[in-house]
Amino acid sequence: MKLVTLLLLFALPTTVSAGPIAESAARQYARPGSYTTAMHSPPLFWTGTAIVAGGALAVIAAQTFAQESDLSLEDPNTRLGRDLAPCGTDPGRTRQPVADCKTNTGLLVFGIIASAGGGVLMAYGGQRVQIYSSPTRIGLRLRW
Repeated sequence: MKLVTLLLLFALPTTVSAGPIAESAARQYARPGSYTTAMHSPPLFWTGTAIVAGGALAVIAAQTFAQESDLSLEDPNTRLGRDLAPCGTDPGRTRQPVADCKTNTGLLVFGIIASAGGGVLMAYGGQRVQIYSSPTRIGLRLRW
């Protein structure tokens, strides 16, 4: 009988065998607070997302409807509206030849820089960080 009791005591984990004393010690010396993981700055992340979307829209505009007329291969005396129709003009609506189109370089550069800057904001604001939150109240218990 003594041997069975001794084997049971060694078989049980120390926290179970200690019972309420171990739980009390764990509560006494535990740090009051909790750790969570969250984004570093959600406003920076979403601002970056909006800037990336605006930059992408500017790049698309520079390549499509905001193109400029290319007169680099024309005679220096050629004028838009007088000798050539502007880029993007419907050939069925004009008797003049339509000028060649080229990408709007300023808008393209702006869109690329805006997209890169927004990407940096997204990368910085979207980093996962560990946040420690401590208790906000102090309690006092008096026993009589």
